[in-house]
Amino acid sequence: MNDLIFVALSTFSENDKGPLQRLEAAGYPLRIHGSGKRITAAELIKEGADASVILAGVEPYGSAILEQLPTLRCISRCGVGVDAIDLVAVKQRGITVANTPGIPTQAVAELALSMFLSLSRNLHSQVDLMHKRRWERKKAHLLAGRTVGIIGLGKIGQRVAQLCIAFNVRVLAYDPCADASIARSLGVELVSMDELVSKADIVSLHASKSAGGKVIIGKDEIALMKKDAILVNLARGEMVDEDALVEALRSDRLAGAGLDVFGTEPYQGPLCDFEQVILTPHSATLTVETRAEMEMQCVENALDFLTGNLPKERRVI
Repeated sequence: MNDLIFVALSTFSENDKGPLQRLEAAGYPLRIHGSGKRITAAELIKEGADASVILAGVEPYGSAILEQLPTLRCISRCGVGVDAIDLVAVKQRGITVANTPGIPTQAVAELALSMFLSLSRNLHSQVDLMHKRRWERKKAHLLAGRTVGIIGLGKIGQRVAQLCIAFNVRVLAYDPCADASIARSLGVELVSMDELVSKADIVSLHASKSAGGKVIIGKDEIALMKKDAILVNLARGEMVDEDALVEALRSDRLAGAGLDVFGTEPYQGPLCDFEQVILTPHSATLTVETRAEMEMQCVENALDFLTGNLPKERRVI
């Protein structure tokens, strides 16, 4: 029981004390990053220097940082994505990486649907006008009867499809790795990328990070999209060419956009200036319920690792 567990998460057990209580009851030495802000590289190296296990957020774990964490044996990521972790370096050092797959699915899918509805009804701009005491009605569309194109038909993409179909929406999907039988069972049409972007009224990104961080939606793809289409990105910020999106919005080529992820975060760029754009601060998974469940799973992964019982499905490496 000498293995130190370091919690690098900025808001650990903020709304639910269960994960903290579970850690304390396990009896391992414990240290918690307490600034309330995302941990810096210097803080991580200083506070985690003697940790065997780190409960991690989205802070980077590159080879240079890993070299300064000599006792680290496991990174238990609170979340699904491990883009910030150098998987080659951790494998070379024999460090196990675990995550919390599946848990954020409903939260992300609900935010996507919220954006589809709000952007279709021009809700954001109408609310803003009313707060300014201006009684002006904006053109709006039903979600029902529209076509939504989903890029990436993994667990989140599948759940988005289910929610859309409940609204009588035609759903197209592009995913080279998609299971055709699952798509059929959901009522989803698998199509090419070009067909999806050209036919969809709403294009929604839910793909995992592409090889080399390649842009998925750029100038060419936007040129194929319908005039007055909507683009939503809840996947990775680098999957959308921001300059091309800004130009499309400025020229009224697209009707609107919804983004929760950005190439640079915190985001303060030109997309903030468009009233037809909904921006959220990388918070798709941050419901009270989802966060508590993810933190508890993150804790269980750490404890299971230390007892040699970490399940394969929660291991990345």
